[in-house]
Amino acid sequence: MLQILNNITNIVLDVAFPKKCVSCGKLDTLFCEKCRNKIIFLKTQNCPFCLKITVRGRVCPSCKSSYKSALTGVYVIAHFEEPFKEVIHKYKYEFIKALRDDLADLAWPYMEDFPKKAVLTCVPSNPKRLAWRGYNQAEEIAKILAKNAGMRFYPNLLKRVKYEVPQTQLKRRDRFKNVQGAFKPGRKIDLEGKQVIVFDDLVTSGATLDACAHELRKMGAKRVWGFVLARNK
Repeated sequence: MLQILNNITNIVLDVAFPKKCVSCGKLDTLFCEKCRNKIIFLKTQNCPFCLKITVRGRVCPSCKSSYKSALTGVYVIAHFEEPFKEVIHKYKYEFIKALRDDLADLAWPYMEDFPKKAVLTCVPSNPKRLAWRGYNQAEEIAKILAKNAGMRFYPNLLKRVKYEVPQTQLKRRDRFKNVQGAFKPGRKIDLEGKQVIVFDDLVTSGATLDACAHELRKMGAKRVWGFVLARNK
């Protein structure tokens, strides 16, 4: 009976508030095929710091040394340009949570590049942002990816303990200092010798992912990869 009521409710909502593409307005879908085809996917992967072309987005030796990076690399799907930019913005700031399915669908093919035995987690949200939005945008997508891949998913592997100035308000050189010590272990998980994938929606300087990686390395992780939807300039 409950399932029948849910189905009826969904039908009524679809009639009253029909789905339409958040980019072009086409009915019956939140992100239509035509707009998806306009996404500028990356043809090469790059060092997250200097953007030198590297295999699978590995941190290059020079940046590994100069940044003292704990990241193995960062795998990026696309450029942060329209219409992808608008879709991500509406998902994060206009609370269209259902877009998580479309975004997870776009990210899914790239999961094949990661080992099945890896552990998947996500960048933890600032509690104030979490309360405002009602969900961690990275966690919602990562949860779907982990389920489809049969991969272990620990959303609370890290917790945010330092509520720094938003990274978007800072220059590149200040972003790394801003997130130093921002993350601590969120739960006791044995990561000894394991590969960990940290999912997020965007990467700009790589500072947040690197801060997460430093803490995960302390917890025993052998390698830490970032996996993000888009690179912001």
